[in-house]
Amino acid sequence: AKWTANGVVLCNLITDQAAPSMVEDGNGGAIIAWNDWRNGNRDIYAQKIDSSGNILWTANGVAVAVKSNHQQDAKLIGDGAGGAIIVWQDSSVSEFDIYAQRISNTGTAMWTAGGVIICNAISAQINPRMEIDNSGGAIITWQDKRNGLDYDIYAQRINSSGAFQWAANGVVVCNAAGTQSNPKIEPDGLGGAYIGWQDKRNGNYDIYANRINPTGAVIWFTNGWGVSVESGNQSAVDMTSDGVSGVFFTWKDNRNGTFDIYYQRADMNGAMQFSVGGNSVFLAAFDQINPNIVGDGVGGAIIVWQDSSAGNWDVKSQRVDASGIQQWILGGVSVGTAANSQTSPKSVSDGSGGCIYTWQDKRNTLNFDVYAHRILSTGVSAEIQESTIYFASKVFPNPFSSSAVIEINSQNIKDTKFSVYDLLGGKVEMPFVVSQNGINISRGNLQHGI
Repeated sequence: AKWTANGVVLCNLITDQAAPSMVEDGNGGAIIAWNDWRNGNRDIYAQKIDSSGNILWTANGVAVAVKSNHQQDAKLIGDGAGGAIIVWQDSSVSEFDIYAQRISNTGTAMWTAGGVIICNAISAQINPRMEIDNSGGAIITWQDKRNGLDYDIYAQRINSSGAFQWAANGVVVCNAAGTQSNPKIEPDGLGGAYIGWQDKRNGNYDIYANRINPTGAVIWFTNGWGVSVESGNQSAVDMTSDGVSGVFFTWKDNRNGTFDIYYQRADMNGAMQFSVGGNSVFLAAFDQINPNIVGDGVGGAIIVWQDSSAGNWDVKSQRVDASGIQQWILGGVSVGTAANSQTSPKSVSDGSGGCIYTWQDKRNTLNFDVYAHRILSTGVSAEIQESTIYFASKVFPNPFSSSAVIEINSQNIKDTKFSVYDLLGGKVEMPFVVSQNGINISRGNLQHGI
């Protein structure tokens, strides 16, 4: 922990502040937005903090949206200039609509006061999600009930000045029969986006997705392609770009009677790459729920979920490569398996092929606490790997007079210290090079060998 014990105060007014959401500011700090009751109803406020824990904007936050009725559930992306674009659902007129605002790096609102209207079609628009468009703007998707019967999925693109790039009130991503809900979005790297959702057109919930290009045209198929349309319900979808040429999906799935975790990958054309209906992480006799997924940086992905296979809820994780093959132990590695329940896991990439996790934890029985952990790319807990070196083979040749190679079964040896001694027990200073093959050491011809 780098800042004040128990955290730095962003806002501590006497009224409620809740439901925080956060994005990196591009300079080691972060911008946080939340629901705020200081004016008698829910409004949106935001604050910026630097990497040293210093508050950078007005004490207790700057106003993003302060209007009548309720503004709530903000989501953020960085604007590439130290500020953020913020989207929320807004009931200042009647039913919920979708609004957005851009806040500069100094905390100044850059668009229309109160935010620009992303969609104010009839009936309710809720549950917005947003991603970058590679041009300083954003692509926003949401649930939309303008047809009066059930929710559909719509999307809009907005530029860095707050101007619409597509049709007013957005373009249709899916308006099939039945409810489409819980949209998720990932950038496709070409100015468009992948959008996934849970879909009830077939009676039960299934997982569908579509890709939308920078002009607002859907690419894959009208009303989306089925990622998983198996029996039972498939829901709680999460997704991440594979960083190469497609997108990973994960979801909870009760096609087998209990909930299991499944995953699938689609290429940029929408062709599914794994088994029809997706691959299971592990088929267990007890429920597995609440999946989250992040990319591993090399075309694969890491999935975390809440697992009751051992009786209580635990947190487990699995890494899969671009071809869908699981890289860690069968059933997933243990992230949090203390006594009692560990629930609601979230994860981010550690930037080195592994993952950092957080969850709520009841190991102390009286109440939930918050814990965190890191698993390295090899599936080994960080503190174990960083304290132990496992030799895959002996030094060869050994003894040697000029050079040798030490093979080490580890992908995290940057902080490893080692010493070399001659046959008489004297320590020898030697140059070395760390490579994928191990540690190469060399020094001229030595009289006594090494």
